[in-house]
Amino acid sequence: MSNLPLDMIAEILCRLPVKKLLCCRCVSKTWHALIDGPNFINLHLQHSIATTSNKNVILKNSDLYSIGFDQLNNFKQLDHPLMCYNHSIRVLGSCNGLLCICNVVDDIALWNPSIRKYIVLPFLPIELKRYLGTCTCRVCAFGLGHDPVNDDYKVVRIAQFGGVNGKIFESEVKVYSLRRNSWRRIGDMPYCVLYPGANGVFACGALHWLVSQGPESNVANIIVALDLGVEDYREVPQPEFRDKNFNRDIGVLGGCLCLLANFQGQRVDLWVMKEYGMKESWTKLFSVAQQEGIGILRSLKPLAYSKSGSEVLMEHGNLNLLRYDLRRKEVRNIRIQDMPLTFEAEIYVGSLVPVNPNRPLKGRSRHEHKEIKDRKRRDDFLSEGFKLVL
Repeated sequence: MSNLPLDMIAEILCRLPVKKLLCCRCVSKTWHALIDGPNFINLHLQHSIATTSNKNVILKNSDLYSIGFDQLNNFKQLDHPLMCYNHSIRVLGSCNGLLCICNVVDDIALWNPSIRKYIVLPFLPIELKRYLGTCTCRVCAFGLGHDPVNDDYKVVRIAQFGGVNGKIFESEVKVYSLRRNSWRRIGDMPYCVLYPGANGVFACGALHWLVSQGPESNVANIIVALDLGVEDYREVPQPEFRDKNFNRDIGVLGGCLCLLANFQGQRVDLWVMKEYGMKESWTKLFSVAQQEGIGILRSLKPLAYSKSGSEVLMEHGNLNLLRYDLRRKEVRNIRIQDMPLTFEAEIYVGSLVPVNPNRPLKGRSRHEHKEIKDRKRRDDFLSEGFKLVL
């Protein structure tokens, strides 16, 4: 292969899993530079997404486990980087092979389990009380996503404060940028997040939450999106429903935003927004009704399509995994030996995406990236100089 053009070598190598690619880095300096380059990292990621390959399921109870998506067997316990006196861990989001995790002392890290690299985010404490103790933090929600405009990975924290009588309400939103390795405050969310600990759902460059219009309401019936490129909020239109008596939930499937309508345990309808932002593109993909073999019908969380696209893997009420056959319109329970009794499931794709803040931008050489970095450092220096003069 030494006589082949680098572009052709890249097309061949991008089909390999991460573990084998890490071994290929030792072949030569040329291959090392190729595999570590931002263009190849993106090529490998996009190939994995397009072919639904290199996918894994993360199961979280008190520990973290990884299981291959294709076979759904051979559990492997993951040693996460935020070990402390209590092993309990929360998964705050998954995006392009990166996991955002948090431990009991509120340490937060971005972690790529495939390449075993991580970065601990700067500490961000939560003010538990405001307004002389009359207003407390009632909700703290997170989300992880990719900003395609700036090729940046961002973590969002929404802290909402409310008084006992509901008259005082404040929302504080902060965004962590991996490129800057820092937090900053953005515009407050003009909605109320009702469910503490609800992770944002990332789809089409935005994080999404189910919210209510204000703290006086106890029904979350609005989908709000935070665009990570421009960092502003917008409401997402929903399909027209004949029956209004159901509970909503949201998810992502095949990169598309999903809406799940749970009709009080009788059935769950899964809708997919095929063209983002277009109300007319909402399509009901399938319905799951109460039946034998799956127990009491609870909440459903779509995880991923199968490689053939004919089945959908779902988490069912933090208790088991289900497969829905789109052709036969049948659902079946997935039985896995030694599976935890209760768990939360996430999908992550094996990728080479690094967690270093100064990684080169895709489509640019290291020399171009250095020039941009030097220019930014100079602009920051001049900006600080002007502040001192003023």
